[in-house]
Amino acid sequence: MVYLDTGCLVKLYYPERESAAVADAVIGEQIAFTALHDLEIVTAMQLKVFRGEATSEQVVAAMGLVQGDIAAGKLVESPIDWRSTFREAVRLAQTHAALTGCRSLDTLHCALAKAISPGAFMSSDERQIKLARAAGLRVLAI
Repeated sequence: MVYLDTGCLVKLYYPERESAAVADAVIGEQIAFTALHDLEIVTAMQLKVFRGEATSEQVVAAMGLVQGDIAAGKLVESPIDWRSTFREAVRLAQTHAALTGCRSLDTLHCALAKAISPGAFMSSDERQIKLARAAGLRVLAI
């Protein structure tokens, strides 16, 4: 199983510059999918409409692909102990934010990945990549 940050997850379902690299990296892999992913992908897709980068129809089609991958077991909804995960995110922020410049959601994604224990953590965000490495995650940088 691989954990994708939201930027990489969006690239998997909507064409962006690094979409092909993300798709190639997850061939044959299950992908962790949490409530945070659900919120963030919906928000990211709606922001594409707001910015004029996508039409509502394109977003509906992309979200249909997400739902299809959930139904097919490609995206695996992972049960999370949210209280413990937020505690770990706070610990990561206290330990690494001043050194990496990571933001709250960066730390939360890394804490979620630690809780799920995937084979790899994928991101294209340099700050988040530094944090993930510092947290002991195996990183696939895109």
